[in-house]
Amino acid sequence: MSTLGKLRDLNKLHAFVRVAERRSFTRAAEELHTTPSMVSKHMRDLEADLGFSVLSRSTHGVALTDAGEGLFRNCCQLFANLDEYVVEARNQQSGPFGSLRVQAPGDVARWILSPLVASFVRLHPQVRVELSAEAATLQSLENGFDVIVASKKPPTPGVVEREIGRIVHVVCATPDYLETSGRPRTPQDLRNHNCLVNTMSAVREWPFQTGGQQVSVEVKGTVSSNSSAVLIDVALNHAGIIRVPLYSVEAELANGSLERLFGDETSSPERLLAYFPKTKHCPEKITEFVGFLARRFTGG
Repeated sequence: MSTLGKLRDLNKLHAFVRVAERRSFTRAAEELHTTPSMVSKHMRDLEADLGFSVLSRSTHGVALTDAGEGLFRNCCQLFANLDEYVVEARNQQSGPFGSLRVQAPGDVARWILSPLVASFVRLHPQVRVELSAEAATLQSLENGFDVIVASKKPPTPGVVEREIGRIVHVVCATPDYLETSGRPRTPQDLRNHNCLVNTMSAVREWPFQTGGQQVSVEVKGTVSSNSSAVLIDVALNHAGIIRVPLYSVEAELANGSLERLFGDETSSPERLLAYFPKTKHCPEKITEFVGFLARRFTGG
């Protein structure tokens, strides 16, 4: 049998990769559910088949030779290509499956994604969704998240973006606050009011569309928070004026506990986007989830 034919024994190559990763026969054996002596035999047989050494053994442990480093890189690429093919083939036959890690800011996770995720897993019971309610960081995709949902692009290179909807914001306050502090007639009047600010925005300005033009009004107040839910609760205690997504206060506007200000003079809708890694063959669990969000999301 040729050397190439002998190398088609994936058990040996798989054992070699585990030893190379763990630098230990014992730890490799534990992961492979076998014995250290069997792993050692696989390595001896592999080196005999190759005709050169891939491991350097000493009392300090196991290290890779230069040739072993090259074989390790090639094995990793081989198994990665095989995994990619299996995922693609399985997706074509059985649809989305597996774990899906999604990250979104707390308000977006609570009001937008929570009900949509519930509907998605009912449609695709082979998918397990982990929804993390926190803003994206530079390491989000590197740390294994499959999809990031945000209004601003996360600081991560090599991602694909897709708009899934637009969020309409409203400015509102309780009738008691407006009776006590007066009702602002124009957005500029907000400068004289207690505005409850969301600290997720670095700029303390609220944008408005006035006469076809966009204007920004600088606001300030006695309470701020990174949670729209907290700001709504504070406003319901008659403490000030809030600017929040329409979907988060529809019930309060309907029952009159909050009143919308300025009528149709509102801020421009905010784009909500999904970001995911740029790969040659994107797993169907990701493409189907992002497409589902785009089809089902409404911003108010």
